[in-house]
Amino acid sequence: MSEGELSRRAETFGVETSYYDARGTLREVGDDAVGAILDVLARSGPPPGAEPHVHVRRRGRIEPIYGVCGDGTAWKLTRGNRTVASGTCEHGAVVLPEKTKVGSYRLLLDPAGERPQAVLVAPEAAWQPKTFDKGGRVWALAVQLYGVRSEHNWGIGDFSDLRSLVRIAGSFGAAGVALNPLHAITLDDPGAISPYSPTSRLFLNPLYVDVAAIPEFPGLAAAGLADEVARLRSTAQVDYAGVIPAKLKALRLAFEAFRERGSAERHADFAAFKSERGDWLTGFCAFAVLRARYGGPWWMWPEEWRAPSRDTLTRLAASDAAEMEFHAFVQWTADRQLAACSTAAAEAGMPVGLYLDVAVGVAADSADVWSNQGAYVRELSAGAPPDLLNTAGQDWGLASFNPRVLMETDFALLRETLRAVMRHAGAIRLDHVLGFNRLYMVPHGFKADQGTYVRFPLEAMLAVVAQESQAEHCLVIGEDLGTVPDGFRETLAGWNVWSYRIMLFERAWDSDSSFSPPHGYPEQALVSFSTHDLSTFSGWMSGHDLDVKHGLGIDPGETEDARQHARQMIAAALRHEVGADHVSFDGVARFLARTPARLLVVAAEDAFQVADQPNVPGTINQHPNWRQTLPVRLEDFSSDHRLVEIARILREEGRAFG
Repeated sequence: MSEGELSRRAETFGVETSYYDARGTLREVGDDAVGAILDVLARSGPPPGAEPHVHVRRRGRIEPIYGVCGDGTAWKLTRGNRTVASGTCEHGAVVLPEKTKVGSYRLLLDPAGERPQAVLVAPEAAWQPKTFDKGGRVWALAVQLYGVRSEHNWGIGDFSDLRSLVRIAGSFGAAGVALNPLHAITLDDPGAISPYSPTSRLFLNPLYVDVAAIPEFPGLAAAGLADEVARLRSTAQVDYAGVIPAKLKALRLAFEAFRERGSAERHADFAAFKSERGDWLTGFCAFAVLRARYGGPWWMWPEEWRAPSRDTLTRLAASDAAEMEFHAFVQWTADRQLAACSTAAAEAGMPVGLYLDVAVGVAADSADVWSNQGAYVRELSAGAPPDLLNTAGQDWGLASFNPRVLMETDFALLRETLRAVMRHAGAIRLDHVLGFNRLYMVPHGFKADQGTYVRFPLEAMLAVVAQESQAEHCLVIGEDLGTVPDGFRETLAGWNVWSYRIMLFERAWDSDSSFSPPHGYPEQALVSFSTHDLSTFSGWMSGHDLDVKHGLGIDPGETEDARQHARQMIAAALRHEVGADHVSFDGVARFLARTPARLLVVAAEDAFQVADQPNVPGTINQHPNWRQTLPVRLEDFSSDHRLVEIARILREEGRAFG
């Protein structure tokens, strides 16, 4: 392929052949990498020359659609099989009625053979609680749910823990509880437990089910699990190799008991759940059955199961009905237990409630990719180019959406992903929302620094987010960390998608690296000290994170001298802004509370002075990622002096709700 042809194809498919990195250096992408990405994108979706068009209009300001027709050309706007508006082009534009309702439409132009074009009519902006309409500023407590220790759980935090935690946080004046992604993970590999590399973003992680709370569960003694659960509760970290078989054994016992003696009311609710989740649930359960049967990645399964037809899945549902029902039962149980947590937040009057995370992608061998082939590009890994903290670039090993298929299918998979997380959430976090604009992709077989960006339909995706946000009454926060394009945050703000501001990054990098003062933060934002991928406050102050990375052979992107300077800068900021004579997390909490940002998140690891961060990027098994447990039991949260003091500070600074 000639260089000119490669460039034309790259432009057609939205593949960037060069980009500026975090240092402002122009990086040219190798032709072989660009070609590999193009080959993958071209395998599904409309062929070149039949590119999908999506026109976005916002309720209350529906502007004409220009450049699609000549004067006098007849057009009609349809929704399903119904025509909702029609007319002829005026001054080279389609003029839609001002009262066109929020929704998805098709624009058809004469002659009839012309390819229909998509029209998204969106709300003016995403939804937010009335608390924030009135200028409210609140806080939330963040926990990694798996790391919660309690007297009753099985060595991993569960939904009953979460319900208790909601009530405790509410009593402290928190407006919500922020959580790691609760997405389903593959349970046949105790090493593949990252919540950011799920098998499905449409369903929940069964390990968070409190099996003892299932009415039909016969109890630990009857299940023969009393000794094992006692052992699991005593482990220093989450023992997934022990938790997984124990929970699965107990869930199967509960399922068999449910089939035999479950109440008519519960059976009716189970049937309603299956009907509500429909084909999405069927596909997920079918994958679980086949994964247990064949193991390994699905593209290595027998031919008939690699991309099965509807008829083939129907036969599976008949031949393996009990197994299909079991996996549906587990998801129903998880859904109803999480719903109870959401109800507890509502009963406590918490304006945010559950703040849930949407991972940026799914594992390449996942249920979502298998069930939605073509909609995901499994041969490309989402990641990030080299930057100051990750000098070799990042390959996350995640499959992401094919942008052309998204547009062609009215963003169906994006919608369902949002709905699945929003159904019990008062707020969601879109992990790496920069990917809505362009996503860094690495072809399989290439190094992390050899990838490039693929463009996505930003405005249309934000329109879909606004549609679903308003429908579900869910606040949306975009994790916009990294190399942020000019104007991107302003675009998010225009849709009321809040920014995600981390104190560690809010510094004057072009001068003395001093910390930005509170008034430098935006209102329409979440603010926190750090994230799950960065050092905790205690780890940062002690330099523990630098020691860990050096010990793992990872370049931390920061010298000890630079860290010492940063400590001096934070001391100066706390002294000047809150009058603190020494650096402590209490001072940081007060500093962040004085920002105009509407939502402040306090991580439990920071409150409880934990040195290790939940995840060290660039590692899988070299470091105990996603296994750390909190040093304080849930039953002791209410009386822990550190959390009590932080809550007092935040009340004093006007952050508590109510």
